Amino acid sequence: MTDQTERPILGIPEMDAQHDYLYSLFDRLVTDLTHDQMALLLDEIAGYLDFHITSEEHLIRHYKVPGFSAHQSDHELAAQSFLKHLDAFERGEMNSARLRNSMIGWLSEHSATSDMEYADFIKEIRTGIV
Repeated sequence: MTDQTERPILGIPEMDAQHDYLYSLFDRLVTDLTHDQMALLLDEIAGYLDFHITSEEHLIRHYKVPGFSAHQSDHELAAQSFLKHLDAFERGEMNSARLRNSMIGWLSEHSATSDMEYADFIKEIRTGIV
């Protein structure tokens, strides 16, 4: 399981919840799964990763957070990396531990840097609204 200390907390409840769910999906990659179960898990990760990226980008655009293009590019790189692992799975060559470590590493780094920037920006706006 992913150590909670590795998980940056943004203070944006909807994004923290989505990140927690992504971590839980990534953690399942190293459990003992049949080929069919792994295929279902990878499909769930693909769908949820797409949902999360879309949600996060919508939030960033909604609050007019500066630096959207760079944030979006980082999302695209993560999605491309995940797709390479899916291709490896289809060839019977995927290393699930490597995929888990890659995705957790990306999410942790991305959250601690890029996401923290937009989170601080949005929290300032939300604080002013309340």
